[in-house]
Amino acid sequence: MYKGEKNPENGGNPSTNHEVNKPGYLYPFAKEARGAEAEITIMLASDSDAKEDLQVSVPPLKYNKSLLFMLTQDDCKQSAFSMTWAAINGKPIDISNPTRKYYYDMENLEADDFPPSVYSLGKTLGSTDGFGNEIRFHFTTTLAPEWDFMNVATSVRPGFTENYYRFYMKSGLRWNNVREILNTGNGLAFHDLKTTSIHNLDSLLKHFEIAQKITMDALGDRGVKFLAEPNGNKTYLSAAMRYSDIQTMTAQAGALKLIPYQVSTDLNKTTLSRVFTNTVGEVKTIVTNELAVEPKNRTAIHIGVHETDHEWAQFLLWLNDYYGKDGEDLIWVPSQEEYYEYNYYRQHADVQINRVGTEIKIKVKFPSHKNFYFPALTLNIPGIKKHMIKSISSNDQITGLSYGDFGDGIGINIDCRKFLYDHANHYVKRYLSKRSDSNLADALYHVQALKDSPSKIDLLKLLGE
Repeated sequence: MYKGEKNPENGGNPSTNHEVNKPGYLYPFAKEARGAEAEITIMLASDSDAKEDLQVSVPPLKYNKSLLFMLTQDDCKQSAFSMTWAAINGKPIDISNPTRKYYYDMENLEADDFPPSVYSLGKTLGSTDGFGNEIRFHFTTTLAPEWDFMNVATSVRPGFTENYYRFYMKSGLRWNNVREILNTGNGLAFHDLKTTSIHNLDSLLKHFEIAQKITMDALGDRGVKFLAEPNGNKTYLSAAMRYSDIQTMTAQAGALKLIPYQVSTDLNKTTLSRVFTNTVGEVKTIVTNELAVEPKNRTAIHIGVHETDHEWAQFLLWLNDYYGKDGEDLIWVPSQEEYYEYNYYRQHADVQINRVGTEIKIKVKFPSHKNFYFPALTLNIPGIKKHMIKSISSNDQITGLSYGDFGDGIGINIDCRKFLYDHANHYVKRYLSKRSDSNLADALYHVQALKDSPSKIDLLKLLGE
């Protein structure tokens, strides 16, 4: 593993080589809201002809999308950050010349220290919340907590072009890369464990505990509840069934083929099916074939991948342009743990609606559960349209809210992440300290996630909006 030029070529100055491994910003996941009690108040116009007997329901997929697509990247690959994450978030990506692939880390990104042949897709990739607000694609990266390479320093040398050793592939992701991946809504999974007894149940259980402790120490008590089965080893799944922290799994064989519109359980301790393909073209075929099926019978698409390159970036661009925010906007791309939480809330949240005259009260009591980080739901209310609404407000438990017409009624998206404002403020400050188009897009994206409020208006003013 390369750790910096000890003998710079062509007279390079060693004093300009900075090894960096200081922990970066991380959303305070460990302090996330549990058991949130959300309340929405809708005031109708006095001449509204909304139905008297209103019902509320939670759709099978967030944002009322009709196709679920998930991507899990195995083996804790550095390209999960500098290719997969970077492509989705509009950051520079390497052209991926087969003779020399380059990679970079979070610290390089912050310093504008990039490989020589990077390019940009020119936009961020995602779908919308159904009402025009961007929701970027999310994915899962697996971790290797027991291996030391996640702790190595990285070399940052902006402007140094005599060699590019610092951009050679490392053994895998570093914790700072993982922090930013998490900050932008993606998920984590366990994969390989550092034991030679890979078919010994007790050894795997012991190492799950070790890996979880290392992860929580590195990520401010942010735990992992998802296992991506390594190498078809079913002993990992058996151990996961006995390890309480792991609540959802994925495997290539012997797993449930998920049909979201037909799910009636919370999927706890259920192993969901995924597939590995030989080419990106095969994934496109899977997508188009599934879209030919009626939504109620569509199987979720879950793709496993190891290394990603610019072809994968172009595939994600294709997904955005045809079925995401710049296309039909029918796809939801979460991590498996985000989907698992949404479905769990769908099954167990207490959702009530009550109308008295022109006032409608909606209450949602989220269940309290360990290592849950995505307290959000979509609610559908038939019989009322947006033009009938005089005002809509919510209690402090709700930090993000959007709504609009859907079908024969309205849809409402609520987000109860406790530190959503602080999170948006962090990205605003990042932009103000380093003004770039990409940083501005990030800041606006995170501010847009907030519900309307004077605080949101103030942040937008700081951004010149």
